[in-house]
Amino acid sequence: MSEKGVEEMGPKKEEREKKEALLTFLKLTREGKFAEIEESSLTYARLKEQREETPEEEYFYSVR
Repeated sequence: MSEKGVEEMGPKKEEREKKEALLTFLKLTREGKFAEIEESSLTYARLKEQREETPEEEYFYSVR
């Protein structure tokens, strides 16, 4: 339904932009625009973050 020159809208446009960004990244990587990853740093590359939820302090005020 889209005519030539009419901008795409919605999820299809977002999906197309994501694909274009990925293709651009892969092309630049292939051309050597990014530094190589050292094998020794891979053990630190992906760390899972753990958080402990602490209860927030509650303050109660009273009037005498």
